[in-house]
Amino acid sequence: MDGIYQITPFLHVPDMSEALSFFHDILMFEVKYRHGDYAYLELEGCGLRLLEEPTRKLTPDGKARVAICIDVADVDALHAKLGPALATLPPDRVEPLKDMPYRQREFQVRMPDGD
Repeated sequence: MDGIYQITPFLHVPDMSEALSFFHDILMFEVKYRHGDYAYLELEGCGLRLLEEPTRKLTPDGKARVAICIDVADVDALHAKLGPALATLPPDRVEPLKDMPYRQREFQVRMPDGD
């Protein structure tokens, strides 16, 4: 197929203002478009779509419904850049940078609603 250049995750969030603050202020996404309960964000050309869904709940066991991996050229540099903002989040929202057995180096950040 010609012309495919991106897969864009679509996240359903319970509170758009809280989600935008998280993605923009903490993770440094740029809000490219917002209309009502919808927003489109980008981080260095990679898109993310948000839809406000106030009645949305986590799974009954409290675990996240979705995980999004963002591949970057230098995860250590990104982690260092985000470090001060990540430090403002509750400790249970950020997992530290670590080497995984599947040869990836990564860290995890949970959204304000725990997803």
